[in-house]
Amino acid sequence: MIHGLLDERDTDVFRQAIADYTVDSVAQMLGPRGEAALQRGDLSGAARELSGDGPVETLIRLFMLGDSVPVAAARAALGGLPLDRARSAGLIADSDAGVKALLDLRPYAQAGHEGSPAANWWVVSDQGAEVRGAPLAADHVLGVGAASLTLAQATPRLPAGTAVDVGTGCGIQALHLGMHARSVIATDVSARALRMAATTAALSEQSWDLRAGSLLDPVTDGRFDLVVSNPPFVVSDGAGGYDYRDSGMAGDAVCASLVQRLPGVLAEGGTAQLLANWIIPADGPWQDRVAGWVAGRGCDAWVWQREIADPGEYVALWLRDAGEQPGSSRWRSRYQAWLDWFAAAGVAAIGMGMITLWRSDGDDPLLVIEDVPQRLEQPIGAHLPEWHARQRWLAGCGDAELLASRLAPVAGLVRDRAELLGDDGWAPARTTLRQSFAMRWELETDDAISALVAGCAAGAPLETPVRLLADAVGRPVDEVAQAVLPVVRDLVGRG
Repeated sequence: MIHGLLDERDTDVFRQAIADYTVDSVAQMLGPRGEAALQRGDLSGAARELSGDGPVETLIRLFMLGDSVPVAAARAALGGLPLDRARSAGLIADSDAGVKALLDLRPYAQAGHEGSPAANWWVVSDQGAEVRGAPLAADHVLGVGAASLTLAQATPRLPAGTAVDVGTGCGIQALHLGMHARSVIATDVSARALRMAATTAALSEQSWDLRAGSLLDPVTDGRFDLVVSNPPFVVSDGAGGYDYRDSGMAGDAVCASLVQRLPGVLAEGGTAQLLANWIIPADGPWQDRVAGWVAGRGCDAWVWQREIADPGEYVALWLRDAGEQPGSSRWRSRYQAWLDWFAAAGVAAIGMGMITLWRSDGDDPLLVIEDVPQRLEQPIGAHLPEWHARQRWLAGCGDAELLASRLAPVAGLVRDRAELLGDDGWAPARTTLRQSFAMRWELETDDAISALVAGCAAGAPLETPVRLLADAVGRPVDEVAQAVLPVVRDLVGRG
């Protein structure tokens, strides 16, 4: 059994001490300027906005900003948890100015799911590079970050039996899973991460089955309803580095391996949700590369490419993430070696995105791989099962059945029209249909399709507006149907 940093009694005492240290109270103490400073890593700017010396302000200074605080203030903030117990647990250490924190502890909150109340949690992790003032340690345990929030927002929150968080780190995904799964398994290769996760769970009054091991190795004997993973996906030569981001496998092999193995641990109808990076090769499309990970494995898949980074941009991103200083000899050495490997491996760019799998065991699995660069409604996870249901319906729907279907424009659909001024006045230049919620697709179209969509609002079978359109353009109905049905399928599929 993996234990947290504090025993059960001290955990209860500490939880009571930090009960008022919440997302809302931190926002109130820092104010808008302090929160903005904290978001950009300006710890001094955030500290300037703290005007008091009460327990919440002290906890912010200690565990979020990395400041030393007087012993008396620390004792008051920790309540009934004696300082010597906090020291032995590795939470704090003595400093010239009194007491300083050795770890990051911050409140984290999530609105309730399916009518359940909102949750207030506390996440334990290592201090970031901006607090350390130095590059991260190899066994660094990452805290709440953009990637973890992205995955949490994209995961559907349907009721589940057993859910698995692969590569749990400090336990953020497991916290969310605990809101809608009967039981949660969390795995990690890092013993340090598992201890942090155990502490996160205990302080947040959740209980997880924590298992040591690489990726799916600790759960190969089971079948699960939901698997989520924010794996160590950074694309490099695989020579090692940081536990939280470097898998030790060259290129994008860790993501390929994880995707290929996931169907084997999914229960019938189970879902997997993971972040991934992939190589965009110089000699072929990235879609073919990722399709090879998924094809023939009994799962429907939807792959989003959210961003593309060129090699130099990608390397600089991850060197900064680890706290390396641009211009230093260490930065220059690592930067050049990384780019040399990219060049030798034929890497033109790196794609960053999300992969969702649904175990279907069908003879003809769905595979949609596309760029999704637009700003999405958050959390977006609730809309993914709807997308899958639409795709499955379309896959089994022949043209005759589609024409007989009663379709309706989605609420909030917007048509935008742009016109270009020419010698003869204004002329239509571009027409788009825009979805104002969920995936927020924006698709270029024409007046004929716009009219067809509007015609569906009458509630008649699709065949009726198709016939009206055929009459308007003076073409046979079958010819018009053949032209518009692929477009209709795309519009239905995108919601």
